[in-house]
Amino acid sequence: MQKSIMYAVLAVAIIAVAGICIYVLTNNGGSGDDSKTDDPLRDFSGYEVTPVENLDRGIVAVGQDSFRWVTYFGLADKCVMVDMNDKTNYLGKAFMYQGKTLALNGAKPISGQDLAFTTANCSVTDEDVKTILDLRPSVVVVPEGFESDCKKQMDALRSGGLHIVHIGYVYTFLDAKTFKITDAVEKQLDILAKTFKAQKRADEIRDAFKTTVDDIRSIGSKVTSKKTGYIGCLAYNGAHGADSSIPYFIPFALANVDNIMSYDTMDYVDSGVKVYSADVISQKMKDDTILFLDATGIYKANDNTSVGILKLFAGHDAFISYPYIWTGINYENVLACAYQILHDAYGLLSDAELKSKIDDLNKKFLGSQISNRSELTSKDVPLPGGASIYDDMSAVFDAFRGNATHGKITVSDDGTLAFTDQAAA
Repeated sequence: MQKSIMYAVLAVAIIAVAGICIYVLTNNGGSGDDSKTDDPLRDFSGYEVTPVENLDRGIVAVGQDSFRWVTYFGLADKCVMVDMNDKTNYLGKAFMYQGKTLALNGAKPISGQDLAFTTANCSVTDEDVKTILDLRPSVVVVPEGFESDCKKQMDALRSGGLHIVHIGYVYTFLDAKTFKITDAVEKQLDILAKTFKAQKRADEIRDAFKTTVDDIRSIGSKVTSKKTGYIGCLAYNGAHGADSSIPYFIPFALANVDNIMSYDTMDYVDSGVKVYSADVISQKMKDDTILFLDATGIYKANDNTSVGILKLFAGHDAFISYPYIWTGINYENVLACAYQILHDAYGLLSDAELKSKIDDLNKKFLGSQISNRSELTSKDVPLPGGASIYDDMSAVFDAFRGNATHGKITVSDDGTLAFTDQAAA
């Protein structure tokens, strides 16, 4: 009987000690998230992320944002196939002015054929599935939306034994209160860092966001009297006129400009772009409200709705705003836009300082500030010849849209626009 009692006490003691050990190991004193360290990293569609052993067979980067993020990670030259939307559609996509030529030159040595493109815009078809399976790439990068929009095709790619990773659509990439990159961006970086075994580059991109945002906010802190602004002509699923705006415009927030449409609710998941009437805008604008028009949609600002809005701003300061959304949000452009607003609205940067700041951030995100564009000569756009991405993008806009990506606008009483001082020195 005494032995039974002794064994029972000993068993309880062992269980108690084991319980304490488990608590210590899994809770780590209640600090951090170490209890989740054994959980596998999953992509935006819930699939476990595993590293690619090598990129000998290249990368297929299709759908919105895939080629952008691959370019950020310095792997554009490993692409053997990209989306139709990244074929000749440059305009506001800064990554194209660095990544596209690298992909054009890099595909053939890897696959034995020229760079391939999808047959549909931001999608994948049965024909594309055949092309991808024939290429047998090392990895396929697609947006999460493909699992619902192209389910049959994605199932076919999976059945073919391909390594697939899903990235997220991330529009609002900075926290509205802290201006730190959002959890979604952090996850995106973690996913691609593990996929490509490129933690160092992921950390460099994190640092690019942080140092650039800190610099913009430091300059913006010198504003002594905040101005109000209205942003029009924002793109979403194509270009739009002056009625196309947004309640939370990141460049305004960074550059210390009060957005007159901030009264409205903001969709922080999707683009957030909305349409507003002249009546609503007139109620919210002030005598000093500055008009900013996104370079992408200015050519659309000639319909009756746009003209009615533009008439409200006759006599107001007005400027071209750097391209915000064009086939997804262009993160480096958003930051460049904030610098441009500090230059235009407050005069806190000289022309030379503005260009230097934007060159620096393009180098951080894209690997170089110099455009290597080798296409679009059919539109009589001269090849860059050593020009910066900032200047070359403006030249492309001038050829395709009839306006630059920066400069002063004069709004006449009848709502027509005239552009002056479009080229920064």
